[in-house]
Amino acid sequence: FNVAPSDWDFLDMARIAASADIPVWQASNVDLGIFDAFRLHASAAAPNCTFGSDLCGNFAHEHSLLKEPLVQDGYAIVPTGPGLGVELDEDAVARYVVSAQHWPG
Repeated sequence: FNVAPSDWDFLDMARIAASADIPVWQASNVDLGIFDAFRLHASAAAPNCTFGSDLCGNFAHEHSLLKEPLVQDGYAIVPTGPGLGVELDEDAVARYVVSAQHWPG
């Protein structure tokens, strides 16, 4: 069962599928690393997400904007740090900024 609701509804849909003993997988878009980290945590939190879900953004972009890759040796590793568990590579973010809004204060 490919659960493809809004990203915020993934766990609700996975729970519904679990009640019928249906395994799920979560598809991704071509996102940057921070959103892939969100999807990875959501997939790990769904016990019936047992099919290989895809995180394809890291293959489509020159840089994920993360300090450490989410995929290592072919496996997606659930980050364990605070929040989503990832750190932004501030140098990479600065390198790819197209425009910036500076707020007073």
